[in-house]
Amino acid sequence: MSHAPREWPNVVKDVRDRSAEAAVKGIRALEPVFLSDQPMTETERSRRESVALNCLQTIARLLESVGACTRP
Repeated sequence: MSHAPREWPNVVKDVRDRSAEAAVKGIRALEPVFLSDQPMTETERSRRESVALNCLQTIARLLESVGACTRP
């Protein structure tokens, strides 16, 4: 017999949602770099890569705040 899924604590829900938003922001920043046929300046490419890196760092810090183990 299976049990109904438990409700997530509010803090973890917030981290989940903020992490998902950061992931989508990073994806949207990188999509034109890899999928577009339009020319892109080196400055624009660098800016988009920086946005994506920042999003990944945000996701890692959010998950660590609720107990995810990461290597330094």
